[in-house]
Amino acid sequence: MDVQLYRAAERLAAEDPADAHWRQPLYTWATEPPEGDLLARMLRRGLLAVAALLFGSGLIFWMAANWQDWSRSAKLGLIEGALIALLAAACLLPRVRNAALLGATLVLGGLLAFIGQTYQTGADAWQLFAAWAGLSLLWVLTARSDLLWTTWVAVAALALALWTGPIGLLGWFSYEEHHGGVAVLTMLAWLALGLVPMLVASLPWLRLASGLGRWSHRLAVGLALAAWAGLGSAGIFMMDSLSVAWPVAAVLVAGVLWMSLRSRWRDLPSLALAMLAANVLFMALATRVLFQDDYEVGALLLLGLLGMACLGGSATWLLRQQHAWNQGAQA
Repeated sequence: MDVQLYRAAERLAAEDPADAHWRQPLYTWATEPPEGDLLARMLRRGLLAVAALLFGSGLIFWMAANWQDWSRSAKLGLIEGALIALLAAACLLPRVRNAALLGATLVLGGLLAFIGQTYQTGADAWQLFAAWAGLSLLWVLTARSDLLWTTWVAVAALALALWTGPIGLLGWFSYEEHHGGVAVLTMLAWLALGLVPMLVASLPWLRLASGLGRWSHRLAVGLALAAWAGLGSAGIFMMDSLSVAWPVAAVLVAGVLWMSLRSRWRDLPSLALAMLAANVLFMALATRVLFQDDYEVGALLLLGLLGMACLGGSATWLLRQQHAWNQGAQA
């Protein structure tokens, strides 16, 4: 469905609910199969994005394979030359701008990695990704492309995960001593990242042509939900050190559920991700409660039944929401 036509229908419905003669034509136009020229444009954009990914990745892999055969200045000049060429192509060739900037983003990461590896600056890994996100933000802000914003969110998420240390990445269930305040601050940091696409869509000078960047929004929300669910679940099983994590995670996940269901940012994939995170938190709490006693077999059976009930209920509810939204668009 065409996003702009669908949002136009929503705006008109809010302004004049009684007048519905225009809804069916708008819905028909929005759900018509793409025309040949539209498919050609989509295919061209997809191929350009793949070409940019292959170019940036190929350059980095080729340099890594020939690391010993090139001098330091030659390798640095090659990466810088590729970066300048891609930025020049983005300025001079509007049709390949987004693909060129995507390639420039990848090459910029390779340049920072080369500098850190060659000159041994002593910087932590998260600082590399933070500098990568900060420098690429210069052209991501001006390009107004969901593809670039999605890439930027991925890089910023890596920086955030590495910056928060084990509590933010793979050590949620480690037996190291963590404090509840650190977990809450980590959750708030992921909340800030999750709000970036919506902030961009709220500012007229940064807003994308389609309004909200759907893929960058879904990636940011999905990563934030994964972090909240992980930290909240760890808080359940490490009650002495992370007792505050589960309630905070539950509140944040409930906020995303409401936002994806009722606000102007409503989105079915985001709603499904939020429901999955809610199920993870609920199952973690149920596991903690059921396995406090010694009835392991009965607790395991009951936990399995709860899991099936959560899965079936969530899927049924999501299907009903999708059907209701489709009916509202056709009404």
